[in-house]
Amino acid sequence: MQAAATGWNVPVSECKAAASVVTHQPSGRTMRYGQLAEAAAKLTPPTDIPLRNPAEWHLAGKPVPRLDTIAKTNGSQVYGIDLTMPGMLNASIRDCPVFGGKVKSFDAAAALARPGVRKVVQVGDSALAVVAETWWQANSALDALSIVWDEGPNASLSSETIAAMLTEGLGAAEAFIGNKAGDARAALGRAAKTVEAVYNFPFQNHATMEPMNATAIWKADRCEVWCPTQNGEASLAACAEAAGLRPQQCEVHKVHLGGGFGRRGWQDYVRQAVAIAKEMPGTPVKLVWSREEDMLHGRYHPITACKLTAGLDAEGRLEALHMRISGQSIIAGIAPQMLQGGVDSRVFQGLAQGGAEGAFGYGIPNLLIDHAMRNTHVPPGFWRGVNVNQNAVYLECFIDEVALAAGKDPLEFRRAMLRGRRSTSRC
Repeated sequence: MQAAATGWNVPVSECKAAASVVTHQPSGRTMRYGQLAEAAAKLTPPTDIPLRNPAEWHLAGKPVPRLDTIAKTNGSQVYGIDLTMPGMLNASIRDCPVFGGKVKSFDAAAALARPGVRKVVQVGDSALAVVAETWWQANSALDALSIVWDEGPNASLSSETIAAMLTEGLGAAEAFIGNKAGDARAALGRAAKTVEAVYNFPFQNHATMEPMNATAIWKADRCEVWCPTQNGEASLAACAEAAGLRPQQCEVHKVHLGGGFGRRGWQDYVRQAVAIAKEMPGTPVKLVWSREEDMLHGRYHPITACKLTAGLDAEGRLEALHMRISGQSIIAGIAPQMLQGGVDSRVFQGLAQGGAEGAFGYGIPNLLIDHAMRNTHVPPGFWRGVNVNQNAVYLECFIDEVALAAGKDPLEFRRAMLRGRRSTSRC
């Protein structure tokens, strides 16, 4: 409003903003927000903003019907996987089944001889794609490529070797401390009774109902992408990078997504679609991952193990608790510059002393919660709740075990540790 008033040389009190338009009421002149954005960005925002009277509300507190309910109910809603356009070809891709591996060799002759197949494209060092008239033709032809993989440095890693690494971390001398009170180790040494348990939480895939997909058209001076994405800006950057063009030469069209949960913040499928389309200039190519590819090449909820040791006094009160988490750090995997002194604070969600990541609720005189960071070759990713999911299971299941060992009712055992503590939970 101020930007508009300044431009019109009128008092701001004569202006009104509604429905993305600023109107000068005496003259009827209007300007859209977009036209005013650059000028408004240069102004100092006001500090004293009165709240609008609820009687003047247009949307808040009032039912607003969704515009897509009918389409989602009857199946007519177009998601990325449903997109069609004239002359469009379809692609399926297969990446090395071991993270860090590469394509060693392949023979495209048999695949190219199949009906509908137009092209075989190597995508980066680690993947091969088949482009065909239909997706089924493309996906079936992948089996005919006779791919030989160089599985690289991670070829010998397995669930067993990862489990052994986490087990080692449970007893390691060094760990990052997330929460501490008193001297837990000393208190455990003099406890009348100790209880110990180890829990594990596996990798988890986002497993969206709609697998990863994107449609791209590449030309020498322009690239367009249609994709279900959780980060349109990142998709644009990925498109420009893969296309070898400036962002100004690229355009991303956000299409309805069939589930995201954090997975569609990653742009690997966008880069792949553009790289494939670049081999067929001017032709729209829709890349759809098979379900097998989607499960094998996700960004997974981090794997962790947790060892908990409790010390009870002679009356069965919990005097000491050591909670050692061993496992993967999301931040170390995706944004290591955000680690604070090497610590990933998100590992301690629900276990910290307070703050945005959630507070530990029980009053235990001697407490030590620490993390032995053990990162695997499997790429981590944010996954609905991230670490608070397993941390709650670790802690609360163990509290049940400790209450049983103390011969006490689990609810009353918890209530005793909550007395006098102010809740820090948020709605």
